[in-house]
Amino acid sequence: MKKVKINRSNFELSFELGTDETTAYLDTEGGTVVLVEDYAARRLENLDTDEETLEGMEAAIQTHADLSDWEREQMLAAARIEWDDANRYRPIPKQDSQQGYRDMQEFIWSLDDERLRELLEVAIQGSGAFRRFKDVLYRYPEAQAEWFKFRDERQHQRMRDWFAQEDIEPEFD
Repeated sequence: MKKVKINRSNFELSFELGTDETTAYLDTEGGTVVLVEDYAARRLENLDTDEETLEGMEAAIQTHADLSDWEREQMLAAARIEWDDANRYRPIPKQDSQQGYRDMQEFIWSLDDERLRELLEVAIQGSGAFRRFKDVLYRYPEAQAEWFKFRDERQHQRMRDWFAQEDIEPEFD
C-alpha cells in the first residue's frame, strides 16, 4: 500500500460533496485534493493546439491570451490529470443519492422506537425525501444525533473502502 499524507477535512469534504459539474482527484504525491470543473476539461479538449506532451500543453495554456487566471489554473490541472501516465491522480468517487437513501433506510430499520420508524418511513417516500427525513429527525434530538453518527460512520466506511481499493494507506494531518 502506498502511504499518502492527506488533509482530512479537505478529503472528507470532496468525498462528501462531489457535484455533477466538478470532479475531485486525490494527488497521491502531494496528498492534496484537486478539483477540476468539467467546463475546464471540455475547454482543454477544444483548445486549438497540436501539442502532444504535457509540457507542450502547459505552455499552450500559459500563453493562451483569452483565459482568465481561474480558467488557466483549471485547464492546467485538467491537463496534468489527462497526461497522468503514473496514475498519480485518483478520481474521488461522487456520492450518489441512492447511497444516502439506503443509509436512511438502514438507519430507520435500526430504530427501536416504532412510532419514529413509521414517521421516517413515510417521510422518505417520493420527491423531497431527504428534506422530510431531516425535518422529522429535528423533532427527535436524540435520534438526530444517532443519525449523524450513523451517517458519518457510513461515510467513513466508504472512504476506507475507496482507500483500500486504490491501495492507499492514508496518513491524515
